[in-house]
Amino acid sequence: PSRTLQAYIAISRTLQDFSPIQRPGRQAEEFSAPVALRKLFERLGATYIKLGQFVASSPSLFPKEYVLEFQKCLDSTEPLDWKIVKSIIE
Repeated sequence: PSRTLQAYIAISRTLQDFSPIQRPGRQAEEFSAPVALRKLFERLGATYIKLGQFVASSPSLFPKEYVLEFQKCLDSTEPLDWKIVKSIIE
C-alpha cells in the first residue's frame, strides 16, 4: 500500500507540473514527454532513477531527446537520506 501511495503522489505531482490550473504564483511548464517521464522517475525513487540512468547511458537504444533529458539523472538528482535507504534495504 505505501508503494501505491508513493506512485499516486508521484503521478499527481508530475501532472500538476504541466496542468494549466496552477496555484497562485506558479506557472505551468510546457509539456515535454521526456521531462515528464524523468520527473516521474525521480519521484518514484531509486529503482526508477537507475532506469533513467540506463536510458541516459544508452543512446543507441533510446531517442536523443530522452537520452539528453535523462542525463540529469546521472548527476543532478536530489540526495536521499541514509535512514530512507537503510529502511528499504532492511
